[in-house]
Amino acid sequence: MKASRLKKRKGFSIVEALLAAAIFSLIVTSFTGAYIYGRESTSLAGKRDRAHLIAKEGVEAVRNIRDSAWTNLTDGNYSLAISGGTYSLVSVSTPDVTDVFSRIVNISSVDTNRKKVTSTVTWQQNLQRSGSVVLSTYLTNWSKIVSTNKGGMLVYSNGGTTTDVIQYKIFDANANTWSVAAATSDVDGATTNKVMRAAKLYSSSARNEKILISRHYDGVNQYIYSQVWNGASWNVPTLISTIPTTTFLDVQNFDGVYLANGDFVTMYSDNTTTPKFRVWNGSTWSSAVSARSAGGVPVYIVMKVRPGTSEIMTVVFDNLSDTNSQYYDGSGYATADWTAHSEHSAQAPVNTKRLIDFDWSSLSPTKGLMAFSNNSNDRSIRYKVFTANGTGGGSWSNVTNGANVGVAATRLGSLRVIARPASNEFLACTQDTVPEVICYRADITPTLTNPTNQIVATVTDAGIQKAYDLGYEMAGVNAIAVYGNQSATPQIKKYNPTTNVFDLSATTINNLGSNLKTVRTIPNPSTNDLMILLGEQNRSLSSIVWNGITHAVYNSADAWGFNAHVSSGAAPEEYYFDFAWDIY
Repeated sequence: MKASRLKKRKGFSIVEALLAAAIFSLIVTSFTGAYIYGRESTSLAGKRDRAHLIAKEGVEAVRNIRDSAWTNLTDGNYSLAISGGTYSLVSVSTPDVTDVFSRIVNISSVDTNRKKVTSTVTWQQNLQRSGSVVLSTYLTNWSKIVSTNKGGMLVYSNGGTTTDVIQYKIFDANANTWSVAAATSDVDGATTNKVMRAAKLYSSSARNEKILISRHYDGVNQYIYSQVWNGASWNVPTLISTIPTTTFLDVQNFDGVYLANGDFVTMYSDNTTTPKFRVWNGSTWSSAVSARSAGGVPVYIVMKVRPGTSEIMTVVFDNLSDTNSQYYDGSGYATADWTAHSEHSAQAPVNTKRLIDFDWSSLSPTKGLMAFSNNSNDRSIRYKVFTANGTGGGSWSNVTNGANVGVAATRLGSLRVIARPASNEFLACTQDTVPEVICYRADITPTLTNPTNQIVATVTDAGIQKAYDLGYEMAGVNAIAVYGNQSATPQIKKYNPTTNVFDLSATTINNLGSNLKTVRTIPNPSTNDLMILLGEQNRSLSSIVWNGITHAVYNSADAWGFNAHVSSGAAPEEYYFDFAWDIY
């Protein structure tokens, strides 16, 4: 009996041993596989990090070559050579090689003074798999920007509140003069009472051309017109839209952009929930085409073309306080070409203020930042980043909330977002209901930081108008905030992005005849200067230019200095004026 039991125990022990050996083998195999996989993953990650550094070196090398002479940058594919600590471009079909990494740098023209630089690094990760890192940036001819003056055009309403007179002046940067005021084409020869309440002026880089889109009001209906300047004269205006309403007279329910292909696209309200768009191809306007529904009737429309492309981000704020966006894929001119249609918010404190804005990063042009509101009691700017996929679409990040502004009763007001040139940084500001102007710095994450002296204005003019504006010098060294402080003396504060600091004390501009109400700052794409337009309570309009070399306004008696242009504009709460620099 004992021997039998003992034999059974011995047999069971052998099975256990075999089973233990099998389990041990599996464990060893698993750990070995995990160890090998971990080592391989670490190796791959290390190679990718090094490839990123080599690609970045390629971009920075081309930047240094640009700094020596803009003419060094010719379109094509290049490898890089270095001699005596100085980089040079070698036009070859084969890449330069560092260890296992191969690099090709491509240079392509965006326009006369901008180049796109793409640094591509490839390597063989293993027998079955290759790796690739691609970095892109845009470089500008800063020497051209500093040395070349270009002029521009100013348009404005000068018929008071009852007549439809639109005038324009030519800014001659070389002669330092403004031309004598002249009239644009009459929008309607059968009547004189279609007062221009809002204007936007756009410049073409493809031809000597500017387009004026303007909204008018005759006491019964609103009308949106377009007219084209061909370098010598204005064409016959085209009626874009008739809006049968007497409300929302002080809004911006249209916008437009020039595309990389040379066409111009304008989107506008026709008092329905679906905004329409039309296309100017250099000779004719298309018929109206529906974009995507906004949910409510658009009251503010912001359009920004993605740098170097024909793709457009459009953000719409409507009379129901909805914030919607839609993305034009650049492929055609049909409703289906507006993709990535999203509603971001169905609430905001009011529906009469510009509670949306958007801008593209100039360093990473597939990334753009939107500022908006999503609560009827909102005290916090909301941010989202859009990432274009390069094939006509893209996606939005999750929302990031800024800090609350003001005291408990404070609400958000008009928003502004501008991108810093050659950077992934943005300035985003609001004119809240205190009323004060508060600014934040954001990036493409988006991550927010508070600038020192971020309350730019402790008091500014109340109302639905935007009594401030921002502008970056094209070199990205400084930005300025121009604002009213419930007085006839406009204020300017500089912003230093390197230190993230606004000036503690403001610099004043010439005294106006009445309180500053509306401001526009328009950066010159050919220099570091900015045109500043100042609209007053008494409906007068003045201009002064910011000097991007001395970092102060021009203190001169010519066109660069302080100039009064009109004393009978349409409405103090509206942008009945605009300026566009020559870029052709």
